[in-house]
Amino acid sequence: MKEKRRDIVNDSMQALHALAKLMPLLNSQCSLSEMLGTINRVLGSTLAWVSVDDDDGLQRVVCAGDVTCHSFEVTDFLASTTLQRHKRSWRVVYWKEHIGRALFPPQHPGYTQLQSGVLCKLSSHDWHCSGYFFLAFDEQLNSLPILKNIVVVLVEKLKDYFEEIIAREKTAQEMQRVVTQYKTLFERAPVLMNSFDKHNRCVLWNAECEKVFGWSMAEVAAHSDPLVLFYPDPEERRRVRESVHVSPLKDMYEWHPLRRDGMQLTILWSNILLPDNSILNIGLDITERKKAEQQLAVKATTDDLTGCFNRSAILQKLKSALAANSRQDADSQFCVLMFDLDYFKQINDEWGHLVGDAALIHFCDRLREISPAGSALGRVGGEEFLLLLARTDGDAATRLSNQLRHILKEKPLLVGDRKLELAFSAGVVEVGLGQRDTSALLTRADKALYDAKRTGRGKTVLASDYL
Repeated sequence: MKEKRRDIVNDSMQALHALAKLMPLLNSQCSLSEMLGTINRVLGSTLAWVSVDDDDGLQRVVCAGDVTCHSFEVTDFLASTTLQRHKRSWRVVYWKEHIGRALFPPQHPGYTQLQSGVLCKLSSHDWHCSGYFFLAFDEQLNSLPILKNIVVVLVEKLKDYFEEIIAREKTAQEMQRVVTQYKTLFERAPVLMNSFDKHNRCVLWNAECEKVFGWSMAEVAAHSDPLVLFYPDPEERRRVRESVHVSPLKDMYEWHPLRRDGMQLTILWSNILLPDNSILNIGLDITERKKAEQQLAVKATTDDLTGCFNRSAILQKLKSALAANSRQDADSQFCVLMFDLDYFKQINDEWGHLVGDAALIHFCDRLREISPAGSALGRVGGEEFLLLLARTDGDAATRLSNQLRHILKEKPLLVGDRKLELAFSAGVVEVGLGQRDTSALLTRADKALYDAKRTGRGKTVLASDYL
């Protein structure tokens, strides 16, 4: 096989056929090492290398073949006395024998193995030497001029390819350097960064992701569908996948993935479309911030002592209920119960304010125990409370009030070894369709409560007048 390949460059017709076969195999999409390997395979050469000066004046050497050749050996060879003496007077030079001795030190295997060789200058568009192309064979060739002509034709054909390939590979190296640099940044960034390909495989998972979610990249990558780990609900998972692959979200959007221990997180995610059409997901864990916001929201609407809605919050609930009631929806009708603890001043005077506070808490706790779902209890004054009962009529509201009296007798407030039985008066207002005046409604409830107190306390009065 080697003899047949060597004959290719010893016979002019076979050389032309080899060149015709070689040309279609070479293109700028190959890497330099792939291109040199193809040339070695078709022409039967043992070593091929290209040395090109880049834009920074640095020499770039790429080698391919059965003999290992390092860039410093190429540099020393090109700087040899023989070549430098005729630096401007030659374009192609060849060696009939012992090219290995010119290229390698005596201890190198190629020193005795390589025999014939040819070196050709690569000329730039302004005819300045921009590099060299070299081929070497491990046998002496009978007709080196044929080989020289083949190399000249090759160089003319490939010099533009060389420039393009070298520029591309240099860019790739620079990109790799940038990627390596930014990979370190990604790993250390205090924000969530990850990426999944179109087959849902995890290709990026930085340290912050592992810290927040509790899963390592290896564990995520080992799962057939990693999103299941974070979004068990199929519909939510579909929306997440769509947000990444179909219509990436440019703005920050709130998602609620699960952590490894099952805790639900609140994450702001944004998706960046990269030049290679992959998606980089950048997230910010706002779980603690959300909790703090919710706590502030609760504090802003809650009475600190009893845990009920405060005055402004319960009145806003009442306005909302009236607004719904005005839409002529039968299910939007409701009742308002206004409570006032009887003889509360005497409790404070006799038992002290701490017991008075405990009495208010006890009253609200017992009332919440029997209030139906959807009701809203708020403190509107010192010992005065408002209860909104959805889809409830006056009779049902009165029964709930009487039930509360019974419970307060059965479960009095314990103060040390003493028992304090609480009593209250209440006014009930049925809110009919179309009623929307908050002040008028509160006036009716307050009047019914006043009637309950005026007629002996400890009772509930249903307002009978309608506005």
